[in-house]
Amino acid sequence: MSDVIEQIAAQRVVPVLRTADVEDAVATARACAAAGMRVIELTRTTPDVERALEQLRDDGLVLGLGTVTYRDQVRDAARAGARFVISFTAPAGMVEVAHELGLAAIPGALTPSEIAACVDDGADAVKLFPARETSPAYLRDLRAVLPDLRVTATGGLRATADSAGAWLAAGAIAVGIGSELGSVARHGADEVRRRAAAALALVVGAVSTGNQDVR
Repeated sequence: MSDVIEQIAAQRVVPVLRTADVEDAVATARACAAAGMRVIELTRTTPDVERALEQLRDDGLVLGLGTVTYRDQVRDAARAGARFVISFTAPAGMVEVAHELGLAAIPGALTPSEIAACVDDGADAVKLFPARETSPAYLRDLRAVLPDLRVTATGGLRATADSAGAWLAAGAIAVGIGSELGSVARHGADEVRRRAAAALALVVGAVSTGNQDVR
């Protein structure tokens, strides 16, 4: 489980794929992978998303399933090939079942009490959501009292130095980028690959682009 968190932290930006169907999820995941993103989050907002996980499980990716709301969904994710599960909330039993099955668990929280509860429950990291409702300074304050806190920030972030970059500088192990990447069905594989590569370059700091985004 710790190796999954390490891979998330190494990539620094995780694509959060919300697509209308399985085919688009698979194609978009592969376009992101072609850009160098090996850690990819699919979401339960895609109908029959487990079929997408099954199709991708032999691609050498670190796959996660997001928008988990019930503990039984963790079992479905594990059977389909997910390595981690993530939520915008903290479903009862999510962490326990994930660890039982060898998956990393990243429940979601916003307030200090919610975040502390996730830590007490044994979460491998905590998803700060929606990040747009707070600030990197808020994360700095949290980490002042919880120095070992591992946070992924998601929700309204853009792949810019003053958005995603600011959260990483504040101590987030990774940020989630969603609609900004688009999907193959809407934008084509080449465009998704270009946006994913640009997002990686920006948040990892491979290039200095100020407020430039991936569009």
